[in-house]
Amino acid sequence: MSYETAASWGGTIASVLFTVFFIGVLIFIFRPGSTETYEKLARAPLEDDDIGEENNG
Repeated sequence: MSYETAASWGGTIASVLFTVFFIGVLIFIFRPGSTETYEKLARAPLEDDDIGEENNG
């Protein structure tokens, strides 16, 4: 196997793996029921839950 052949196969395999990973991430993000979770996480920094106020004096 020459360097050119190995480099070609390596690039092809890497492209396939990255594509599969990207599609997996998209499926994970847009799965049913995830909207509520992401909305809750987006509001978390804005909520006043009084955590840590006992240590402020």
